[in-house]
Amino acid sequence: MKSTSLQIIFYILLITSCQHSVENSTVDQTQSQNLNLENENLDLKFNQDLKSIWSRYFTSDFNETKSLDIFFVTNRQIKGSQVDCTNETVGVTLDQVSRYGLCRVNVPKNHTTGQINFTSDARQNSHDNFKILNAKVFDQQTLFKFLAASKRTPLVFVHGFNVKFQEAVLRASQIAYDVKYQGPIVLLSWPAGAGDGFFDDKLVNNTYKNNSKAAAESISTFSQFFNELQKNQIKINLYVHSMGHQIVLPALVDILKQQDLPETNVVPASHLSDQKLLINELILNAPDFEERKFKEIAPQLVQIAKRITLYCSYNDNAIVASETLNKNKRIGSCSFVDQVDVINVSELDAPTLGLGLGHGYYSSRPILSDVFQVLLGMDAEKRLFIRKSEPNTTEKYILKP
Repeated sequence: MKSTSLQIIFYILLITSCQHSVENSTVDQTQSQNLNLENENLDLKFNQDLKSIWSRYFTSDFNETKSLDIFFVTNRQIKGSQVDCTNETVGVTLDQVSRYGLCRVNVPKNHTTGQINFTSDARQNSHDNFKILNAKVFDQQTLFKFLAASKRTPLVFVHGFNVKFQEAVLRASQIAYDVKYQGPIVLLSWPAGAGDGFFDDKLVNNTYKNNSKAAAESISTFSQFFNELQKNQIKINLYVHSMGHQIVLPALVDILKQQDLPETNVVPASHLSDQKLLINELILNAPDFEERKFKEIAPQLVQIAKRITLYCSYNDNAIVASETLNKNKRIGSCSFVDQVDVINVSELDAPTLGLGLGHGYYSSRPILSDVFQVLLGMDAEKRLFIRKSEPNTTEKYILKP
């Protein structure tokens, strides 16, 4: 009996000793792992991870002269039987039928960011000049098949006031090249621009009124295009300029009414399921849109897009002229809006810098540098050359020169 008791005590001590040994071993391993983490250089680890990500994300280089395919959707009237992506064949008159196709553009590696040196002479140096190389027209189904098959997020560009078709195509190619955009580029081109008469381009107020009317009549064109994107489950990045907002913003509100989302007590896009979001990045440049109306619809817009970035300026002469003509404040002259990243770029147009960005800053180097970071998903506070604005100002951020 005494021997049995001793044996039991021995086994208990043995088991306890083994447990302590295992626990000590676990502690030693944990301490060793913690020591390795403490000794690891986080910057080097981040650089290694990022290098792997970049190689998968940037599948196309933009370091040399490049031929870019600019897909287009347009309700401009076609002059003649062919489309060659020039103003000679695609006019400024509204058509009730939307057309689809692509323009292949030579984008020169030597171009200055924001500037387009175009030539129609094929013999001119391709490294210095933008050229339209080819054009093709196809049906709506072909466009959406390609967009779906690309497995990348399309960038949809909607131009503004007084921009003819050829200029819109070239601008879309310049923006895409300069931000090294990896997905398909789609231009939605509406009947903007002055007429073909000798004095038409001199009558700016008349052109503005005609373009504004054409914009209102183009809302349904964008709505139809956007509904097709949704049917095909294609999410986009949307880049809008100037009067193009008079098409895009009302259309988005109309589309929202078709969604199963509340129009009040807004749920921010960040809290919605990915399937509910129709737009990844919504980028608004120099919006020629009434401030009061924008503030009314902004709570609805944030239900459609993952994020809204709005670039504005006090020095935008075109917006000032629009305010005079429309007799109301335009959101493009800056105004604080909840849940919208309002970025004031006025400092970029300071007289000492001589940039003279005015209304065309949307395609300039400073803006595109920030847009590049927006498209990568970086928060405004973490992007280069961004600083927070002071309390009670007309914007949230300042883009520094």
